[in-house]
Amino acid sequence: MNLWKRALLYTMRKKGKTGILFLVLFVMSTFVLTGLSIRSAAGQSAGELRQSVGGSIKLIRDEEKSQNWTYEQGIGGTMIGYTGTPITDNEIEKIMQVEGIQSYNGIGYGSVYARDFSFISGIQFSAGSDYSSLPSVTYSESFNYFRRKAFQLVQGRHIIPEDDHVVLISTALAEKNGLKLGDTITVQCANDAGGYPDVTLKIIGIYKSTIEEGQFNTTSTDKRNRLIIDHRAMKEIMQTDTIQYDNGVEFFVDDPKEIERITAEIQKLDLDWGCFKLTVDNSAYEAVSSSLTAMESMVTGLIIGIAAVSAGVLALILHMWIRQRVRETGILLSVGVSKSGIILQHIVETMVIALAAFGLSYFSGSLIAQGTSDLLFAQAAESQPDIELEIPDDGREYLDLTGEYIPYDTTEMVSPKNIEVQVTQNHLFLVYVMGMCIVMLSVTLASRSVLKMKPRNILSQMS
Repeated sequence: MNLWKRALLYTMRKKGKTGILFLVLFVMSTFVLTGLSIRSAAGQSAGELRQSVGGSIKLIRDEEKSQNWTYEQGIGGTMIGYTGTPITDNEIEKIMQVEGIQSYNGIGYGSVYARDFSFISGIQFSAGSDYSSLPSVTYSESFNYFRRKAFQLVQGRHIIPEDDHVVLISTALAEKNGLKLGDTITVQCANDAGGYPDVTLKIIGIYKSTIEEGQFNTTSTDKRNRLIIDHRAMKEIMQTDTIQYDNGVEFFVDDPKEIERITAEIQKLDLDWGCFKLTVDNSAYEAVSSSLTAMESMVTGLIIGIAAVSAGVLALILHMWIRQRVRETGILLSVGVSKSGIILQHIVETMVIALAAFGLSYFSGSLIAQGTSDLLFAQAAESQPDIELEIPDDGREYLDLTGEYIPYDTTEMVSPKNIEVQVTQNHLFLVYVMGMCIVMLSVTLASRSVLKMKPRNILSQMS
């Protein structure tokens, strides 16, 4: 009688044992299948969330390297000059070659006097302090003030790389000066050196500031005076030979999960690291994804735990039953069946039952996966503390030109309330692979104690 026939006859004859083993394998595979489908859904949701929220790495001038800076007393206070390597398109081209970077936004810096219009005046510290700082940007839509909802474009369009001598102004500044889309304004660099030319800018967009202005603003710090311009205009205003990104370049990554790898790759590039450094912003993703991350870890642990416990329970049950089959083992040995052949028969017997149990678990897993997912997600979300985005406590939140310290407005960020789970054939295939490995391991472990016995000792116990 061949091995397969012996295995089938045994499972049919021992209906009670077959039923118990079927139930154990069915429960085991149902839980593993459920876990795999939930983990897959959580991973997919986390991936989609990462894509929608994003993260960024910023290349900036290193302010801690004092050898790259000069300090001189000027009319309006201390003038700080940078003598190190400037950030230019050369650095951008190198960094954009790193895999995983989606886009970038360069930010320039300048300060200007209004020539044919008026700023909203603030506190005056000196005769020449009625000026405003202004950034130049590659994409104004990617500028922090707009990304974090501090500014909202209400008329016109955003700045793009092809623009030349254009400007975005606030609704307050437009109302004060009777300005509209298509009008022009003229500015002049406010640096102490003097002798700078007048530069004309065309208004292509008007934004509304959602920041509540305090009563102690200077003209420069009042966000309603913030002019946002293109880099070509900044180059003429500041009279530089090349476009320079004095407030750094922000590189946006495809997947925030890869942000550490991408940062490490950038640090390997041939850049002047004696003048530059990197800062990483992953806070938006962390603010809305903590429950998904916790759930992935929780389910992974559950799957490993279920698999380990299942292997242990299965090995224990099979060990007990195999010890009860000493007589059968002795007979098989006496008729010339090898020990490996006997182990293989036990594996086939268990696999025949497992094939049916695993297949049926596809339907039971589909029934309980969503409910289990909702329960686990609720527990994971409840256990996670609220993410507090890092904001300086020294009053700088809204004073930084680049908007670096503006907190995220998370009201429109899609933080998932649950996860849509679907059991697929791929999950079932993984259960079959994992289950068969557990079956083979469990049967082998369970058979060792009996098959290590000498045939004579086995035969002596048959009576």
